[in-house]
Amino acid sequence: MNIVSTLTLRHLLGNKKRSVVTILGIVASTALISAIILGVFSFFKFFGYLSIQSDGNVHAQFSEITYQQYVSLSEDDRIESVGLCDTTEQKTGVRLNSGREERFSIGNIEQADPVYMSMRVISDYDGVLPTNSSEIAVEEQFLIDNGLEDLKIGDTLTFEQGYRYMYDEQGKLVYLGGNYRSDEQFKALSTETCTVTAILHGNKPTGSWDIIRCLDEGYFPDSEKAQVVILLKNCDHTALKQIKHIIADHEIQKYDLNTEYLLSCFAFEGSGGSYRSFFVMMAVALAIVIATSVILIFNSIGMSLTERMRYLGMLASVGATARQKRSSIYFEGLILGIIGIPLGLLCGYIGTRITLAFLGRRILEADIFVGAEGMRGSIPVVCEPSVIVAIVFFAALTILISTFVPAIRAAKVMPIDALRQINVVKVKAKGLRVNPLIRKIFGYEGELAYKNIKRNGVKGKVITATIAVSVILFLTINFFCNSIARANQYEVDFPYQVVASCLLSESDKLRSEIEQIEGVDDVYSAGMIQFLFRKSPESHYELANTDIADKKFLSRGFADLKLDCMDVVIADDEDFDKILTDNGLERDEYYGDTLRGVLLNDYFRENKPSEVFNDKILGQVLHYDKVQGNPPAIEIAALVKYDGNNKIYNMTPKTNIAVYVPASMYFEKAKEVLPEDMLVLDMGVETSRPEEVLERIYSILEEGGYHNYYGSNLYSTIKAMDAITLMLKTAMYGFTILLTLIAIANIVNTISTGVLLRRKEFAMYKSVGLDNTGFKKMIRLETLLYGIKALIWGLSISLLLSYIMYSTFDMKLLTFDPDWLMYGVTMIAVFGILGISMALSISKIKDDNIIEALKEDAV
Repeated sequence: MNIVSTLTLRHLLGNKKRSVVTILGIVASTALISAIILGVFSFFKFFGYLSIQSDGNVHAQFSEITYQQYVSLSEDDRIESVGLCDTTEQKTGVRLNSGREERFSIGNIEQADPVYMSMRVISDYDGVLPTNSSEIAVEEQFLIDNGLEDLKIGDTLTFEQGYRYMYDEQGKLVYLGGNYRSDEQFKALSTETCTVTAILHGNKPTGSWDIIRCLDEGYFPDSEKAQVVILLKNCDHTALKQIKHIIADHEIQKYDLNTEYLLSCFAFEGSGGSYRSFFVMMAVALAIVIATSVILIFNSIGMSLTERMRYLGMLASVGATARQKRSSIYFEGLILGIIGIPLGLLCGYIGTRITLAFLGRRILEADIFVGAEGMRGSIPVVCEPSVIVAIVFFAALTILISTFVPAIRAAKVMPIDALRQINVVKVKAKGLRVNPLIRKIFGYEGELAYKNIKRNGVKGKVITATIAVSVILFLTINFFCNSIARANQYEVDFPYQVVASCLLSESDKLRSEIEQIEGVDDVYSAGMIQFLFRKSPESHYELANTDIADKKFLSRGFADLKLDCMDVVIADDEDFDKILTDNGLERDEYYGDTLRGVLLNDYFRENKPSEVFNDKILGQVLHYDKVQGNPPAIEIAALVKYDGNNKIYNMTPKTNIAVYVPASMYFEKAKEVLPEDMLVLDMGVETSRPEEVLERIYSILEEGGYHNYYGSNLYSTIKAMDAITLMLKTAMYGFTILLTLIAIANIVNTISTGVLLRRKEFAMYKSVGLDNTGFKKMIRLETLLYGIKALIWGLSISLLLSYIMYSTFDMKLLTFDPDWLMYGVTMIAVFGILGISMALSISKIKDDNIIEALKEDAV
């Protein structure tokens, strides 16, 4: 170690507090970078695992393959395995003569070769997979449903093989698969007896098939019905390119890629725009972390350079080269990085593990990912060497950028300038002129504070810039998070967990029976219909009167809203009457000859109003040109305000336009235009035991002879939406909190170091008679002026960046609505942090001896 490095190390040890703050900044920066990269990598690997669970160990699927293509694919050196499947529709149906109802005895059968089955069967199973057409693998649940749970491996099973079908509206035959339909039919083409060689225990990749029958060796179906799946030998970041070349080389026309698994191998070539957008967001997040951290580390090393300016000049005077002086700064960054980066990696790993354990449990319990249904536990953290290298690279890049400018400044230090300290104050007398108002308002101390800021030059600008950048980062990220939250349509608050419906004429009876079920807290009308104003090109739905979607009815803030539809909520009369009472409306006007409703004039369903419509929409009528067979016309009679305490307003998601009508009036008018079998009432059921209650409701519906009935458990859907919302909020607000902590550390470090560097200046003031009261007043006013100047820049630029962000968002934000409360909190926080930092720093030098401080070499 040379003399320059030795002195640099001693300097770091001699300024332990600032060194610790800098290391903590590097730790926080590295931890954030680790969390971003580890989190993304772990999620991608987890999705790859789920892809195998849902699709099997398959990388691509090719359809309509000729025998020659199949042979050439089997001989391709790039492919590990090629599996064959026969998709002939006339052989995909199966029926057991088990004596059970057809919804249990009718199922689906798949025919494939042994290689295909070995790639698609990933679950546990009893026995061995079939090897010829006389052998089959059967799903355990299919056997149980048909009372064959005692069937063993080696037993034979007799079944009818054929196809399931129905006729569409034009009378055309349609082949069916999947779940059983009550209106379907079955055509048996043969009766088969096969040996059961394997019993599958819920194999998800073949979940649509109840039986898998093996194809005989040498058999190949018609090319139109031949389907193959392939497994690459080397599935890495080049996988997509490999598959594209395979498709081109073998002239394959129809193909489907296992995109989720390929993406988990980071094979992105040709992937959709959504993934590119995701990585753009990740790059932006990394850039923000690096920028924030650079400011913190740069300030610390810059202050360190100022302290070392005299001894660098002394070294230069005895022959130190520019390279050696520059190397001292890089060496300082290296030492800080050697300590900070490993600690940051460790903290990032621990933080990511805790986060994924918490989020993973909620996500898996919500069953929102295909392939993860029923899976419990947490999402594992995948920490591979390449990921560690990427984290270290970005952390080292942060430190390198932070040290670059100070290193250049150190290289330019000249002996005479450093020893004389002529670069400390570079301001002319006219630059220190003070507006007379400052002295009149704040007194002599205010004038001193103003001149101090001017005299501090670069140090004063660094303090101002540090505070301003911290404010900008916090407020713009806060705006981004709020915008994502506003546009997040997954954030719903449905008051009920189960939906049950039946014919209107039977609804009172059903409601009474549901109310008697143990665990049911409340039952009420939750019916909803939609009036569509726009449709996709392939849609055949009839549109309602589109003139109600005229922009002249929209308020100024929502002038760009594209109104696609309106939801009409059919509320119980007592619930509807509560809306009228809360909004001061007369009940009699809504129970007359005309069906009238009230329009909820709120878009985001927040505590602050977001009014969409003006009063011109009152009197407009929702209707279809064709009256018969469509919902009855509804006149919009009033606008009502959102009330978070009224659960009826949460029956539709936020950003949905909702009209509320009384159930009695709606169905009275509906009877005039709709046939009786279309008059169905949906009821919302509040319960803490949705699965048990839904099962009991279905028993009531089936045993009670109800018609057009339906039941659904919304709890799993709500859990899935809650999990997605939790993911978004954890990512956004966790990111914001950590960046805020870095920004606060940045301000504290800058202020405290700046004060310590001004020891001699403060001693001079005391030496010429400035008493303690005046000194404190000067410091407070200096702090105030720094805060005001920084906030002017910070708040202005934050608003500008937020507006630019709002303008570029491809989301339904519609109105530019900054969080003014957060702006106020930020202003108070800035002055609070500045005041506390300055007070703590001053307390460290308050007992300084004037003579000793004036004799100090450091500036």
